[in-house]
Amino acid sequence: MLGRIITRSLIRKRRRKLLSLAAIALGISAATAVATLALDVGDQVSHELRSFGANIEVVPAADGLPVSVGGVDYRPAGSGAFLRESDLPAIKGIFWTNNIVAFAPFLYAPASLNGRRVILIGSWFDHPIVAGKQQASSSGQAAPGPVARTGLRDLHPAWHIEGQWPRDDDPGSCLVGADLARDEHIAPGVDLAFTSGGSTADRSGPEYTCRVSGVVDTGAAENQQVLAPLAAVQKFAGEPGAVRKVEVSALTKPEDDFARRDPSRMTPDELERWSCSPYVTSIAYEIAQAIPGSVARPVFSVAESEGRILGRIGGLMLVIALVALVTACLAVASMMLATVIERRDEIGLFQSLGGTRARVAAIFLLEGSTIGLAGGAAGYLAGSLLARRLGSIVFGTPAAIHASLLPVVLVLALAVTWVGSAVPLARGLKVPAAVALRD
Repeated sequence: MLGRIITRSLIRKRRRKLLSLAAIALGISAATAVATLALDVGDQVSHELRSFGANIEVVPAADGLPVSVGGVDYRPAGSGAFLRESDLPAIKGIFWTNNIVAFAPFLYAPASLNGRRVILIGSWFDHPIVAGKQQASSSGQAAPGPVARTGLRDLHPAWHIEGQWPRDDDPGSCLVGADLARDEHIAPGVDLAFTSGGSTADRSGPEYTCRVSGVVDTGAAENQQVLAPLAAVQKFAGEPGAVRKVEVSALTKPEDDFARRDPSRMTPDELERWSCSPYVTSIAYEIAQAIPGSVARPVFSVAESEGRILGRIGGLMLVIALVALVTACLAVASMMLATVIERRDEIGLFQSLGGTRARVAAIFLLEGSTIGLAGGAAGYLAGSLLARRLGSIVFGTPAAIHASLLPVVLVLALAVTWVGSAVPLARGLKVPAAVALRD
């Protein structure tokens, strides 16, 4: 009997039912699109922000007072402590290996070019590494881990290159900063000769010659410097296998008060929870543990900017979703109010035949729940397609369809229906059965 009543009720006044379904579907589609983008936008935005520089810096723990201007270390290559280049693949072997977007080592050597003091920077451009530690195979011999590639090309994809990137296996190629190239009239294809030392008086050291493969515009101190393969600068500086610092670009989550706590003062449970959260501090801690004699420092200016941007985007999406759901509630409330007013005689008849207010309300709620579930399913489909389209337009990559959102969306649709129906039903059921029948 109950099923027959609800079925006939749904068939009657189909236009009003369809309007209610459309209102729910529109609200749910907006919420679904926002939720889908929220699941993907964090990584997408982080990837975009990662193109503007590293957010972790790794330096020797025993190093002295740094002497840097504009991010370039001006100490002589033989001054202070070094990291070992052979230890760097361990960065891709930490717990957060999938969050490491790229990293590159740096070695700085003062040099003279045509009587002008410059800094020769050695680094990786597109360097293959065996990620992580070697593992023993079934035969008992060490088996190499997966091969990954990293370097400045991935660490700074926003750098503008006129020409080509140097090759790491070609020590005779280099990049020249845009300002230095303009001042010295240097173009790709030109051969350069460097002598060690920062002044014209010191020309007794080794020489390094290279052919300019490209001119780089970074908008920073590198515009006045020369970048060359790390092995070539190590040989020029007389420091084989040495690295002054490593810049790491990692995907992180915005920091909170818990992230800023000192791990040495945490309980074992707190340390485990902290270590299993991709904070910039926890990833830096893992890197420092993986590289002997190192200290990993978050670049807080970059990390905090990331956190603010992601936090504001998340807040904006939450507001949009709430507005869409509230609008759907109001639409359902107006439709239900019109339905209750129109069917007051039926409500009175039910009550006069012994039906309680709870049973009468259950009939209307079951009817509304059917419409809500149908609208929720339609809204999920429309919202997922909308999110894919917006992802392609904004980020160039369509957002993934998350099937795990469907149960949540259907529960939201039911909640919207019940909340929107609560006030009209409460008002309609307050009318006595005798008054309803008499009218």
